Amino acid sequence: MRLSISRIAPVLMGLILAAFGVVAPLATAQAATPGPDPLGVSRSGTAHTNQVLGTASTKATRTKRATSQQLTVNVKSCAESDLQAAIGAVATVGGTVNLKRHCTYTLTDAVPPNDDNGLPVIKNKVTINGRGDTITRAATAANFRFFEIDGPDGNLTLNSLTLSNGHASGGLGNGRGGAIWLNGAGPALTLNDTSLVTNTADTFGGAIDNDNGAVRVHRSTLYNNTASSGGAVFVSPFGGSGTATFDRSRITGNHARVLGGGIAAAVGTTVTLTSTRVEGNDVTGTNPQGGGIAQAGTLTLTRSEVIGNAANGANAQGGGIFNTVGRVQLTNSLVTGNTANGTNSRGGGIFNTGGGTVTLTRSPVTKNQALGTGADGGGIFNAGGTVTLIASPVTRNQPNNCGSPSTVPGCS
Repeated sequence: MRLSISRIAPVLMGLILAAFGVVAPLATAQAATPGPDPLGVSRSGTAHTNQVLGTASTKATRTKRATSQQLTVNVKSCAESDLQAAIGAVATVGGTVNLKRHCTYTLTDAVPPNDDNGLPVIKNKVTINGRGDTITRAATAANFRFFEIDGPDGNLTLNSLTLSNGHASGGLGNGRGGAIWLNGAGPALTLNDTSLVTNTADTFGGAIDNDNGAVRVHRSTLYNNTASSGGAVFVSPFGGSGTATFDRSRITGNHARVLGGGIAAAVGTTVTLTSTRVEGNDVTGTNPQGGGIAQAGTLTLTRSEVIGNAANGANAQGGGIFNTVGRVQLTNSLVTGNTANGTNSRGGGIFNTGGGTVTLTRSPVTKNQALGTGADGGGIFNAGGTVTLIASPVTRNQPNNCGSPSTVPGCS
C-alpha cells in the first residue's frame, strides 16, 4: 500500500546512572545532573572519581494495509507538517517514509510536540529514506531531540539523511540523546550514510543516547555534538545490554564536559569499531577522562584510528582512550597525536585502571603527550590493570612512553 502526502494538516503530538548504572526506570526518569560515576564502576585509590518520549494524521491512520505489506509514505514537499504526518503514519504500525530529494525540514515548535521529541515516537519498524535531506531544529524552537525509539519493538533506520541542532534539554525532558534516544529494552537504530551534526544533550549522548538497545552506524559521521558524558554517543545497559557498532564511519570534533569526548560506554556494554576514525574529540573540565573514548565495558577496534583527541584539565586521564575495569582490544589500529593536558595528567594515548585489561596487536601508540606539571605516561599509563603489547611499538611519546616507572611489560 502506498500513501502520498502533500500539504496534509499538521499533526498534534502529544538518570541518572548511579554507578555508569540507573537510579530511576527509563519511563519515569527525570532531568538530573550527572552523578559521580557514569561508567558504573567503583574507583580504586589510584583513579580520580568521575563527575558526572504522537498520533498520526486521520488520513494516514485510516489507510489499511495487507499484513504482508508495509505502509509506504512518499513525502511530496519540504514542509514540516508533511514530515510530521508521514512519520506519524508509520511510527506505531511500521513502514517506510521516502523524503523529497534535497529538502531541509525545519522543525519550529515552540513546545515539544511529542513529550520532549520533535517527531513522533518510534514504536515499530520504521525506515526513513532521505536523498540528501536534512532535518533540523530552528534556533527559535523549543529544545527537543528528533527521535525517541521505544523498546521492545521500536526499530529505526535512517538512510542518506542529516539531523542537526537537536537539543535534549534537562529542563524540558531527561536531557538524553541530543538527536536520538533509544529507550527501554530492545530498541534498535541503524544509520546508513547519515550525519548527526551539532546536536546537544544536557546529560548523556550529544548525538545518540543508547539505553539498553542496539546501535549500528555504517558509513556515517557524528560531528560537533556536545554532552556532559558521551559527546557523540553514550551507551548504557540499564540492567540489560547495550551495544554500538561502527563500520567505516567517523566520530569527529565532539565535546564532553565529564568523560568520553567521542564515546562513553558503561559497564555491561559492547562497542565495536571497524575501519572507523575517532578524531579531534575532547573532554574538558576537572578530572576529565577519555578525550576520544571513555569506557568500562568491552571495546574492540579493528583497522581503526584514535587520532588527535584531548582530555583537558587538572588530573586529565586518557587523551585517546580511558578504560576502567573493562576490556579493550586493538588490532591493526593506531593511537596517535592524542593529549592529556593538565596538572598531574596521565596517559596521553591510553589510560588503564581498575583492573581493566588492554591488549594491542599490531597497533602502534605514537606521538601522544601528557602535558603539565607532574604529567606522566605520554603513550600509555597503567594504574592497576594489565596492558599487553603484541607487535605494537610504543614510541615517540612525551614525556615518556609508559610512565616512570613503567608498569607495561615491554615498554620503557
